[in-house]
Amino acid sequence: MDILSPFQIALSLLVSFEPELMGIIGLSLGVSLTAVGISLVIGLPLGALLAAYRFPGRGAIIVISNTFLGMPPVVVGLVIYLLVSRAGPFGFLGILYTP
Repeated sequence: MDILSPFQIALSLLVSFEPELMGIIGLSLGVSLTAVGISLVIGLPLGALLAAYRFPGRGAIIVISNTFLGMPPVVVGLVIYLLVSRAGPFGFLGILYTP
């Protein structure tokens, strides 16, 4: 088995257009585009507000924002997992493994 074999298999799966695989790709794109849309709706106005106006607490908000930018994605994922797991505060919603 050479090093290119997994890439050849992946490419053949992508060009086969199997319905199950297309559903998985569609769900991934839908989730990603939804996340981008939510981020734009929330982040763009808040960023403009922070850039354009001076108000009390602005410095603290900038420090907190910069702290979140430096946080590893694995830590964020773990915190979200703990929040929505069965024993977490939002476990009653049952949304952990739902598309």
